[in-house]
Amino acid sequence: MTRLFNNMNKISLQFAKRACIIPGQLRGQLNPGVIRQSARFITEEAILKETGAGEDDDVSNTGVILKERRESLLFFDHITPFKSNKYDIAYFMAPLLYDMSASGSKARVLELSQAVDENDKLPLEITSFTPLPRDGSAFAKFKVPDGMDIQDFNKRVIQNLKDKQGKGIFSYLFHPRCFAVKGVPWIEDLRRYPSAKLKITYEGPDLSQENLYLLFRRYGSINDIVPPAPDSKDNPRSARIFYRSLRSAIAARHCITGTTVGATTIHVQYESVIKVNMISDFIGKHSRIAIPLLFAALAGIAVLIFDPIRQFFIYEKITSAYSLQKSYYYQQLVLLLGSTKQKMSQMFFNERKEENVSILSMWTERQDKVKEIKLWIEENVNSFIVVQGPRGSGKRNLIQDHVLQGRENCLYIDCDNIIKARKEREFLSSFADEIGYYPVFSWLSSVSSFVDLIAQGLTGQKSGLSESKEAQVSNILSLASNVVRDIALSKYHSLSADDPRSNLKEEDYLQQNPDDKPVIVIDRYQATRKANNPNSFMYQEIADWAANLIALNIAHVIFITDDVGSLQVLSKALPSPPFKRSTLSDASESSSANYILSQLENEEATRRWVQDEKSQLELFEAIRPFGGRMLDLQMFVRRVKGGETPQEALTGIVTQSIEQLGQIFISQSSATDSAQQRSGPTGFSASQAWLVIKALAEKDFVAYQDLFGNPLFKTETFKALAAMENAELITIIREKGLIKKVIPAKPIYRTAFKTMVNDKNLFISLEADHLTYLVKFETGRIAKWEDELSKFRAIGDTKIFKERLQYLAGKIDGSTKTISESEKKLAQLLKG
Repeated sequence: MTRLFNNMNKISLQFAKRACIIPGQLRGQLNPGVIRQSARFITEEAILKETGAGEDDDVSNTGVILKERRESLLFFDHITPFKSNKYDIAYFMAPLLYDMSASGSKARVLELSQAVDENDKLPLEITSFTPLPRDGSAFAKFKVPDGMDIQDFNKRVIQNLKDKQGKGIFSYLFHPRCFAVKGVPWIEDLRRYPSAKLKITYEGPDLSQENLYLLFRRYGSINDIVPPAPDSKDNPRSARIFYRSLRSAIAARHCITGTTVGATTIHVQYESVIKVNMISDFIGKHSRIAIPLLFAALAGIAVLIFDPIRQFFIYEKITSAYSLQKSYYYQQLVLLLGSTKQKMSQMFFNERKEENVSILSMWTERQDKVKEIKLWIEENVNSFIVVQGPRGSGKRNLIQDHVLQGRENCLYIDCDNIIKARKEREFLSSFADEIGYYPVFSWLSSVSSFVDLIAQGLTGQKSGLSESKEAQVSNILSLASNVVRDIALSKYHSLSADDPRSNLKEEDYLQQNPDDKPVIVIDRYQATRKANNPNSFMYQEIADWAANLIALNIAHVIFITDDVGSLQVLSKALPSPPFKRSTLSDASESSSANYILSQLENEEATRRWVQDEKSQLELFEAIRPFGGRMLDLQMFVRRVKGGETPQEALTGIVTQSIEQLGQIFISQSSATDSAQQRSGPTGFSASQAWLVIKALAEKDFVAYQDLFGNPLFKTETFKALAAMENAELITIIREKGLIKKVIPAKPIYRTAFKTMVNDKNLFISLEADHLTYLVKFETGRIAKWEDELSKFRAIGDTKIFKERLQYLAGKIDGSTKTISESEKKLAQLLKG
């Protein structure tokens, strides 16, 4: 050991004439007891031959640094930052702090190598400078001054660098160091990035750990030395050295590689450090535990990150606190652009803006409804406010433009925008948009199901990551409840201590200050009519959510619906107290006339219908069947503006209505089983619908008692009528909660019903189907009664069942007469 240590101190950087062995000298002739430079590169003769051939023997091409006898090769580390990987950000930012050029690095090396004291300065001359940008270091080949040997020269240069090192921690970590090159450096530009782990390949017998430590320790602290396994069959054999710092490994790799110790030549290269991640290792070894925990952690992180963001967007949806529409400058800009556009349209296209006179002329008669609903809000009624009315009666305008105009903190939810989505992804996105819930990752629904399937295959149990759309809707509404509560109590929490209201409880404060509570408007709520939709569960979810808001007294909730059956769903969600209901009817005849006149007098082509009294009478006669229904009146205006006369427009709308009613009979004809044939796919039969149509064609309404007495309605009268109302065929008029009478769903239907009855071909077709169904219906009833009568044959004395037998006989007789009359009518009908 002592001999080896002494020999290491006598290592000479001179070898042959250059970095290669002397021509003719054999490697085995060298003293095996000393460390010497390797002869692993090409010979001097080969290099001279290449030079003579005219090829460039620069170090960048050959990887070899040639030096003369009176030259010393030194290695300087940390001249510039090293590059630890292909995308090292610090390396790319280095030019902002360092001069990365070769000339700049050379100047710095020359400055660091010179002594501080002017009297001790050396005549330094760098004959060759090779920067290593990847490793942040450089090789400098100095010409040794006369009268000084290489060993003393190296010591002086190394000491000069140490003298210039400061005492701070920054200087200790980043000040360059200098080492004498013991081996034969290999200059390469391969993608082998620096690593704290070095691979020592032996070309000859193995070296002991002690020998390796003596060689490599001077460059930095070593964490571990791993010798080759004794039974390893790798050729060549290699050891591993783990340095504590990366710059130590860089210095050792360039200064030691190519060194020969005894009969062994050492080759040093970087080796990537494969770091074992404890988390991934745990997941791989304990997947049944780790995968569910990982998903739970991801879900928790997602909640912590995204829920505050979603709360902000829901808050903004309700309050519009940061909306540009509230900005004065934005409003002025919109006003300016709108006025400019209107003037340009009038100038170049002769277009005029249509005035929405419907609001001016038709809403004046609904001021009582507006005042009533506003009073309910101010009274803090802890119940649902339900606004009912047929389609086109202006329910939304009543609430949005009159009741809640200028009121802050309002949320409008349009159920129709949600329910029409067909795919689950679209449904969740639409639902989130209506609430203001953002961001929503609806695509995760399908991905999470796939991940859950993989987790179940790996662990034998579900991860719980996937959620049903019902659960996701519930989560969205739950988060919205928290935001609504925060908005309702925002002023309460900002009260000063001197304010007497600060001593009130939250519930008492909200009860005394109903204006602080947000208003939730749920529009087009059709729980019964859309009950067969796959997403209809949302109606119940919204009703339960709204009931919870009412129970907590943190919001006013207004439902807008034209579906009477939806009230039953709302009653289940909030059994008490009773709802506050406001029912809208169609506009009056005078308001309808004013609306039509104002719309037609703005157009040159339609102005003739309002100029003289005769044309106005013809016009009023045509609009009378519409009865003030806004949607039908707007359709009428569009047809007249399109060039039709008022009577032609009326006829076209009536025909269109008849075609819509015809769909009822077409759907009934598609019924397959007996249950559908009795009640129809929509909940009522075509014969029941035809009976109601004939009755309403004769008079304005049909009393409930008249329908109840008909055999076709006797069993499930209310169910059939409710189904017709949901299908928008009729409207049920109630008085004190009880059904009083039935009228057409739209005023125009009364004319359509009369037209259907008066149309000979249509009447024959529908009446024949009705009579055929009636015969079949009565035959079925007779068969049931005859079956009951057959059971009395086994009884000897039938006197005790006399009244029952007479009852059955009377029923059979009545049904038989009905069948006979129906068959006669059918025969006469078919004869024409």
